[in-house]
Amino acid sequence: MRTLFVTLMLFILISVLISGCAAFQAQKKMNLAPFAENAVSIVSEVEYGLSQARAIHIRPFIGGPATIEYQAEWNKMGRFLRGIVAYSIQIVTISQSDMSETKKAEALSDYVAGLAKPIFEEPELGFGIKKEDFNAIVQNIRDQDDYFKAMNAAQPVVDEVAKVAEEVLRDLKAAQDAAQLEVAKKIEADHASVLKYEDELREGQERTMQSIVYLGRWNKGEKGIGDSLLFYDPGLRQVLKAGESLTYEKYNQISNILIARLEAGKLIQEHMFPELEQYQKEMQELDELISIADRGIRQSKGAIAVWRRSHQTMAAGITDPAAIDLFGIAQAAVRKVAPIP
Repeated sequence: MRTLFVTLMLFILISVLISGCAAFQAQKKMNLAPFAENAVSIVSEVEYGLSQARAIHIRPFIGGPATIEYQAEWNKMGRFLRGIVAYSIQIVTISQSDMSETKKAEALSDYVAGLAKPIFEEPELGFGIKKEDFNAIVQNIRDQDDYFKAMNAAQPVVDEVAKVAEEVLRDLKAAQDAAQLEVAKKIEADHASVLKYEDELREGQERTMQSIVYLGRWNKGEKGIGDSLLFYDPGLRQVLKAGESLTYEKYNQISNILIARLEAGKLIQEHMFPELEQYQKEMQELDELISIADRGIRQSKGAIAVWRRSHQTMAAGITDPAAIDLFGIAQAAVRKVAPIP
């Protein structure tokens, strides 16, 4: 009787353990949510940062071939960033569904297959995967009996998207440099006359101030300094001839000329100031817009790199949020270099 009781208890215990393990396995879910959340977060930060770029002073100088090409490159980059978000959300949506593992693999295969249109009908995007190779990848995804394996089978497409996106970023940076140069030249041309006269005025003021220094040295006893003064400031020959001694009368005449020059220069500067101030505002705004765009390029580059690495990490079966939160690391790094507004 005792033996029968022990046997019965062992049977019950084993049954409980088996059912408990089965229940645990059934309740275990792939926690991929941070992957999509972080993708949305960092791409949103890129878009928010770019939204701060407002062309006000330089708006009249925008619209040339280089700035049009620059906008086209940003539009292309925007498509990649939105594609990263869409793919990340789809990955999580499929993982959290009640479908079987094979059905999840099929769903992922269908989604990747839908990417064929931009890959093969828009060659300007520059994808390097051949159509037959792409079809083989899609089929390989579909043939998997595990969702992680299906994601791993999709990794070549993810890698190619990341590679092409990095090339787009290089083209974007080159287009940005060309656009900056184009706009800067237009600004310079628009203010060419006042900028040229400003240089001449500054040179004249420097000559006048140095002439005042020479007069001060004569007043302190260097009586033979007249020729040096004329050599430096030929415009004073109307008062003082070469080899002629500098007298108090001529000293006063020259002083009056120099003072009149300074007063005239000050009056001219006051008239020039509004346009010079506008020029400075335009150039400063251009620099600020380029700085915002540079930060957006850095963030985009980081987003693409960590998106690829995060996907690779999950495809290996690692679903711990801390392990795939590479986007968070990228955000922290970007903020440290250039704080988000």
